[in-house]
Amino acid sequence: MNGELTIGIDVGGTRVKAALIDASGALMNQLNVPSAVGGDYQAVLGQLIDVADRLSREAEDNKPVGIGLGVAGLIDTERQRVLTSPNCASLNGRPLSGDISQGTGLPAVMDNDANYMALGEGFCGAARGSRHYIAITLGTGVGGAVISNGVLIRGVNGGGELGHIPIDRMGPRCSCGSHGCLEAYVGRSGIQRYISRHMPQHKERGLKELSKLAARGDGAAIQLFGYIGTTVGILMAGLVNLFSPELIVIGGGIAEAGDILLGPLEAELRRRAFDEYLPPLQIKPAELGNWAGVIGAATAARIMVNEQ
Repeated sequence: MNGELTIGIDVGGTRVKAALIDASGALMNQLNVPSAVGGDYQAVLGQLIDVADRLSREAEDNKPVGIGLGVAGLIDTERQRVLTSPNCASLNGRPLSGDISQGTGLPAVMDNDANYMALGEGFCGAARGSRHYIAITLGTGVGGAVISNGVLIRGVNGGGELGHIPIDRMGPRCSCGSHGCLEAYVGRSGIQRYISRHMPQHKERGLKELSKLAARGDGAAIQLFGYIGTTVGILMAGLVNLFSPELIVIGGGIAEAGDILLGPLEAELRRRAFDEYLPPLQIKPAELGNWAGVIGAATAARIMVNEQ
């Protein structure tokens, strides 16, 4: 065991993932349980306090020193309040980290789950050692974060919603209420719309199965991942021109498709981005899988405790 322990918790719409993390980023006593966010706030709060208490007991003599909470949605990081969480509506407007801290007796910090995914990959994943990188996660929705000179870029109310950057002013309506966002094209609903229109023979298949079909040479499946990669590449080119990173990390379930996705993504990015920014740029799949956000949350807790 390497130094003091912290607790990382990733609060999702369907699952809550949590673990003890040591100073090297090693996961211990992992928990993956059905989320209570379909209930009222007290039910969610009670579940998360119970998860933290359970991990604290399992730590035995090496008690954790802090808790990090990753939540999908807009987070006011200054006031530590959930502004809005589409899949966790019972958390909206709530000072979740403060209530967790009061319930457990441990200091707690909260941020957007994609920010913590980026922090985790930077700490001990694909972006370790990098000070200028962009992390994007492709799944039910699209999230991401920008790290510049080792610092997570934030705005007044958090920011970092890469999936809700518009790429087409005439595009389809997005779940956020706008039109033409990246997520409207390559989030779950956008991909399902593409499959229904262009490859209805595969509409009952999941993306994991479709990636296997693409690897075996299925033309329609190859075109699907080409569409996703090219669309993400358009946005990434704009971000490269804006931030000039040395690395882009691609995570989420869709990214498991590998080169059939990353190849078209990189080709479109390199076609659109400034040539001068391209020589040092690398594109890598994420390394920490579904636990990146948990590791990032626990890392943020350790940073918070050390700064106190």
